[in-house]
Amino acid sequence: MIRLQGLTEAELEEISRQITDAYFDYEYNPEDRGLFIFLPDREKMFTYMDGIVQAGYRSGILYATSENREGFLMYTGRNGPSVRFSEGIRMIFAMKKALGGWRNLIRFMKTFFRDGGTLETRMRKAKRDYLKIEMLVVRSEYQKKGHMRRMMNYVIEEAEKLGVPVILETDDRDKCARYVSCGMETDRVRKCGERLYIYDLIRPASH
Repeated sequence: MIRLQGLTEAELEEISRQITDAYFDYEYNPEDRGLFIFLPDREKMFTYMDGIVQAGYRSGILYATSENREGFLMYTGRNGPSVRFSEGIRMIFAMKKALGGWRNLIRFMKTFFRDGGTLETRMRKAKRDYLKIEMLVVRSEYQKKGHMRRMMNYVIEEAEKLGVPVILETDDRDKCARYVSCGMETDRVRKCGERLYIYDLIRPASH
């Protein structure tokens, strides 16, 4: 993995477009609608994703698989890498714009915290350390070539050095199955709305 730095605004926008296309063009399992419930068109999805990319990049936690940028990775930790406070504020404003206002943003947040709350919230309450995969995406033209597993293995290796678990959440059953094939375990499946399930996953610490 390489940490992305020294990029121009145009290069960052291109990365956000590539990530948006990978998400927007993904064919969900028929039981799942995921982010499409809240972000039904490509430009809204771009605004949302660009906010995340900008925050991750400016916080120094945005990685690519190689100079070819086949895939992109962001991860944080309870006592590890994180989004800077100022960048987190900018990200929230980008999400508000994408979702169409504060009321929709609040509804969005409440929806994803339903049915017992996120695994991250529960781990924080228990004061347990972890690494959390915030974003892992492979560009459409590079999928099914092992890049997802490479990124997963990278985070798992970092977690093993620290002796902490890896956690993540996804909004599609098929994505969940692929993460399980990469060493994750399903912690919970939360029903957050009509055709909206959040799959909480964990890879326990090995020591």
